[in-house]
Amino acid sequence: MGLPTYRAVIVGLTGIGGARPTADRSQPVFHPNPPSHAAAYHHHPRTALTAVCDLRPEALEDFRQRWQDVWPDLRYYTDYDRMLAEQQPDLVSIATSDHAHADLCVAATQCGARAILCEKPIATTLADADRMIAAAAQRGVLLSIEHTRRWEPIFLQARQLVRSGELGAVRTMTAELFSPRAMLFRNGTHLIDLFGFFADHEPEWVVADLEDGFEDYTAYQGDGGRNPALEPYASAYIRYGGGIRAFYNSYKCAYPGSGFSLVCESGSVRVTDQGAQVTKGSSHAEFWTRDLVPGVFLQTRQLGAVAELIEVLEKGGVLVSPGEEARKALELTLAMLASHCRGNVRVNLPLT
Repeated sequence: MGLPTYRAVIVGLTGIGGARPTADRSQPVFHPNPPSHAAAYHHHPRTALTAVCDLRPEALEDFRQRWQDVWPDLRYYTDYDRMLAEQQPDLVSIATSDHAHADLCVAATQCGARAILCEKPIATTLADADRMIAAAAQRGVLLSIEHTRRWEPIFLQARQLVRSGELGAVRTMTAELFSPRAMLFRNGTHLIDLFGFFADHEPEWVVADLEDGFEDYTAYQGDGGRNPALEPYASAYIRYGGGIRAFYNSYKCAYPGSGFSLVCESGSVRVTDQGAQVTKGSSHAEFWTRDLVPGVFLQTRQLGAVAELIEVLEKGGVLVSPGEEARKALELTLAMLASHCRGNVRVNLPLT
């Protein structure tokens, strides 16, 4: 008897929800790393995508054109509740606008779904994040938030190095994000989440400075991540327990780049999406740097997230990106807004 197949559905088909990679058939490795939830379900052998949903009929038609050779019998919906009721899925992917996640997540827990993969940020208010986490916990539903780098080999390898103690205790963490879309909620959440990914302590307080013109930006006012002008970039200083000092810096500019650095007692590591380097030294004049080379992973990014959900459903365990961890990134983000709007003052955590 074969292993069970999990029925999956997706709501939200723009970009990360429904993109399809282009395969280069001249290469011996046939499947590019999935850049979307749809591609992850396509490549995971134990999932069957049965339906997709989007409010826009044109998005449904575009998805149909891209994927009809793979899923000729797929069902298409503009009504999310109807899709859940008729499909009764095991897995639900939520890839909608940032501020629309909560109601969709709660509905998915009520329809009998066993696991939810929700795009980041988890939500745009703590009340919404708490509703999502509570609804999932009440019904025993796995809730994973798609902070992509938590399934990236290079970031996992860097965290393993830091936790091994080879470099000593973490002293500072620095996250940088530069691009025309260096928005705090939409893309900054990835870097803010990495603070919690690497730190073994909780944040205690934060001081922040937002982009000029956002003096009254006390709560999320974006459009789900489409228009960068509606969300600020930011700089922040965060104090963690254990004496760790964290620095977040972003700016909207033409130069596209991001990185994450940790300085430890006996060395440092810098990680980007392109690789990582470890530096150690015995004096100001003697340093050496080596590349940090991760192992080869069968499943990463969205495919890794889907595979992890199935693994934990069947064997138990702890998710690498549960709702509770994503809530911490959201709380830091909201604390940055509060600090800026109160005159760049220190804001203590947790928020009250």
